[in-house]
Amino acid sequence: MKITKLYICILYLVTIICSLFFIIDEHYNIATLLILGNAIPGYPLAKSLLEKNEN
Repeated sequence: MKITKLYICILYLVTIICSLFFIIDEHYNIATLLILGNAIPGYPLAKSLLEKNEN
């Protein structure tokens, strides 16, 4: 389970860094879409991966 937490943290870290690069270049629309496109579907995925399987 530790590898799952590490994987999710790395994914969010890369998303934030890439978004910061777009913000620096004044591409705010792309940065917003990058964050929302990964954070909104990524949160339920991360939550489901971190829960214990009930089967």
